Amino acid sequence: MSVYKKNLAVIAQRWPEIAHGIASVDISQAQIELVKDNQLTMVYEHIQVASSFDQVAEAKVQIQQVPIGSAQIFLYGTGLGSVQTQLLIGKELDHLNVVIMNMSLFKAALTHFLQLDWLTDQKVKLLKVEQVTKVFSPFIALPAELVLADNNSARLRDQLCLALDDPFIELKKGQGNQALRQIIADNLHYIQQDKDVGCLFKASDKRKFIVCGAGPTLESHFPWLADLANRQDFFLVAVDAAVAPLATIGVIPDLVVSIDPVAKKLFNQLQLKEYIDTALVYFPVLEHSFLASWCGQRYIAYSTGDLYNDINEKVPRGRLYSGGSVIHPAIDLSVKMGAKAVFLLGCDFSFPEGKTHTFWQEDTSSKAIHLSAQNTAHWVLNSKNERVPTLLNFRGYLRDLEQYIALTSQVDFFNGSDKGALITGTRLWGIEDGFD
Repeated sequence: MSVYKKNLAVIAQRWPEIAHGIASVDISQAQIELVKDNQLTMVYEHIQVASSFDQVAEAKVQIQQVPIGSAQIFLYGTGLGSVQTQLLIGKELDHLNVVIMNMSLFKAALTHFLQLDWLTDQKVKLLKVEQVTKVFSPFIALPAELVLADNNSARLRDQLCLALDDPFIELKKGQGNQALRQIIADNLHYIQQDKDVGCLFKASDKRKFIVCGAGPTLESHFPWLADLANRQDFFLVAVDAAVAPLATIGVIPDLVVSIDPVAKKLFNQLQLKEYIDTALVYFPVLEHSFLASWCGQRYIAYSTGDLYNDINEKVPRGRLYSGGSVIHPAIDLSVKMGAKAVFLLGCDFSFPEGKTHTFWQEDTSSKAIHLSAQNTAHWVLNSKNERVPTLLNFRGYLRDLEQYIALTSQVDFFNGSDKGALITGTRLWGIEDGFD
């Protein structure tokens, strides 16, 4: 009996539905290579799945991520079985939940590596990714499978990356960031004199809100936005990077949201006196000179992050949800202002048709700071189940927004494009659908 048949026989006995799924997968076209240095390993689609020198030592390093004595552990990814085997050696573990992140990869591993030791262990529960709706802790995520995750695993992959990045994000954006704390302190004058964003909560008599991001698909809505007959029926919120593109078609938003210390450059080409009737809602990390130049009303807001806890005790102000993207507080503000329907235009979290933003050309030179749409390795799915290039942080912003939407059931959310990222919890909306 072949290695594959021995492995599959155990899976068929314990998890027949999963065995059926494995059997139905075709790996004949997959790029699979066996490599041996000190140990035999597998390279799948140009990604090495496990060490070729010491897989036990590698597994022990990964196991150090979970607290000693954990009774239950989630393992995201199947690998070649070394992590499972090492976890099961200890007596403390009662349950090991192994989540398949790529069924084809799993079949390839079962074809070449005998894994009966962990497959037969009664502590093990093998799970399809569809059975796991969130990240359970304590957990281990196999690095190769975060790269090799299939389409079905994309959302969970991003949630895992967010959980793994939490300490770094807190370091950069939390109370430990002294540079941001200093900017906040320097802006104390504006914090004290500008209006509290809380004044806007439940203040609008409109229930239909449009939130304009700066994603490439915003441009597809330009003719409609420029010629909208019932402009008075809705409230238009724009993130800072969308203001200049909207200006090219003569659209002035009712409100602008800005949270980035370098936001000033987004307004350099604009005549700010034209925005005298437009409110600016901002986090107090913006430059003094930009705040002073804004002609309309200014409203100060804090994010819900720890960075603003200290200043909120001294000068309490309304707080808006933000997971790092300005789209988050723009949407949260719309909800807090009384929106019952929020239409997302240009909120792509990706680079559809190879563009990073609407309106301006991408810098593809060697001096460009950010990865371009052409050289990023990251992707998300759109509403057509197509992979669209993106950045790692965009994936995180998307998943944080989906979590927010899931907790905001009193509001209907609509996504204006099927080319940008699929946003779970929204419905696709087209111009022909109207606003009813």
